[in-house]
Amino acid sequence: MERSFSPRLRQLHWYEVAIIAVIALIFAAYLPIVVKRTVVHGFGDVQVFFRAGWAIWTGYPLYQVADNHGWTYHYPPTFALLMGLFANPLEGMARPAWALSFSMSVAVWYVIGAVAMALAVDLWARALQRCVARPLLQDRWNGWWLLRLGPLLALLPFFGDGLGRGQPTALVLLSMVAFLVLYVRGRIFAAACCLAIGFTIKIFPLALLLIPLLRRDWKTIFGTAGFGLVFLIAVPALCLGTTAVVQLYTALWTDHLSGILGGAPNPKIAAEITFTSYDMLSIGAMLARIGAGGLPDAASLPPWATAGQIAADAVLLGAVLIVGHGRFWRLRGPQPEPSEPLLIAGAILCAALPVMLSVSQPNYVAFAAPLLAVIQLDAWRRSGRVALLPALFAWSAMAWFGMIATEVEVWQPLRVIGLTTPAIVILLGWGLACLRRAPVQA
Repeated sequence: MERSFSPRLRQLHWYEVAIIAVIALIFAAYLPIVVKRTVVHGFGDVQVFFRAGWAIWTGYPLYQVADNHGWTYHYPPTFALLMGLFANPLEGMARPAWALSFSMSVAVWYVIGAVAMALAVDLWARALQRCVARPLLQDRWNGWWLLRLGPLLALLPFFGDGLGRGQPTALVLLSMVAFLVLYVRGRIFAAACCLAIGFTIKIFPLALLLIPLLRRDWKTIFGTAGFGLVFLIAVPALCLGTTAVVQLYTALWTDHLSGILGGAPNPKIAAEITFTSYDMLSIGAMLARIGAGGLPDAASLPPWATAGQIAADAVLLGAVLIVGHGRFWRLRGPQPEPSEPLLIAGAILCAALPVMLSVSQPNYVAFAAPLLAVIQLDAWRRSGRVALLPALFAWSAMAWFGMIATEVEVWQPLRVIGLTTPAIVILLGWGLACLRRAPVQA
C-alpha cells in the first residue's frame, strides 16, 4: 500500500524540491525573529509557561505568578513542572542554576515545537498511507511529500502563530495524532498514555475520549484515566507533596477553569482573556460580535451566545455520531474494526476544537492539519491521481484572509464575523463527507 507514496528525493520534481526548501527556510529564518520578538520586545505567551516553571520549583504561588504582561498560568501543575529547565524568575529574583537563559529557552522551545509539528504531520500521513488499497498515479506530484506538505502549506500562518507565541499547540497536536494512530493499530495502552500526556498539557484533548466511549471500549477509557492520574496527580505529589497538589488544583478550578469553561471568568482572569475579541474563533464569540455589531462591551460571553455555542457543539457532535454510526462505532452489536473511518472521525474532532472551545485563538487552527490530509487523500482516491486541489487552495485563502482581517481593519464586517470560523465550519462539513465515503473494514 505504501509503495504508491515514495519518499525518495530523486523522484521529486524541481518545484517539489523548491517547496520543501522554502518551508524549511521559513521555519529556520523564523527562529531568530521569534527570539528577538520575545526577548527584546516581550511578545508572545511563552513567558507564562517559563515563569510557571520557576514558580512551581521555587515555591512561589503557581496560579498567582504573572509574566511581564500580567498574564497568569491556566494549566495543570504537571506542565509547569516540565518547564523547570526554562524557569524564568520574576524581575529582581535569581534564576535557578539549572535553568537556561531566557533567550536560549525561547530558542529551544521553538525547536521543540517545530519538531513536534513535523512528527505529528509525518505520523498522521503514515497512518493514512496504510489506507490506500491501490496505487495512485503520480505524473506531476509525489504523494508521499504532498500528503505532508499540503497541510503544512495550508496552515502555515497558524502553525507559525503557535510557534511565535510559544504556545504548546504542536505538542498537543502530536499527542492527539499519536492517540488516534496507536488506537487504530490496537496499541491501547500506548494510545491511552499519549492522550493522557496531551490533556496534561491542556485539558481539551479529552474530547477524543468520545471515540472509545461510543465504542464502549472501557479498557481504553480506564487506561487513559489511569495514566491521567499518574501524570496529573502522582507525579506532582511525588515532587511537591499531596497537600500542595490539592491546594494547586483547588486554585486552578476556583480561580481559572470554572470561569473560563463557562465563558464568565472572574474580573482578574477577564482582564487577561477577552472571550469576544476579534481573534477568538469560537462560535459563541462570533455570535456575540455579530449581535453587538462589533466588540461587545463585556469581555465575557452573554448567556445567549453561550447557549448558541452549546447548541452548535451539540449539532456538530450529533453529525459526527450520525454519519459515523456503523463506520467507527455501533450502538448495538460488535463494534467495527478500528480503521480509516475512526481516523477521520478523530481528525474531525481535532479540527472542530477551535470553534468548540470558548477560548480559541488562531494557533488552534493547526489542529485541522489531520483533516486536511484526509481531504487530500479522499480526493486522490476518487480521481485515482495525486494532484493539487484547487478547492483546498480556495479554503486556505479564506482561512488566511480571515486571520489577516482580525489584525488589519480591511473591512469591519469581516472582523466581526471572523472569517476563519466559517472556514473551519466548511472544513468540518467537508470532513463529514469524507467520513461518509470512507471504506469500512469488514
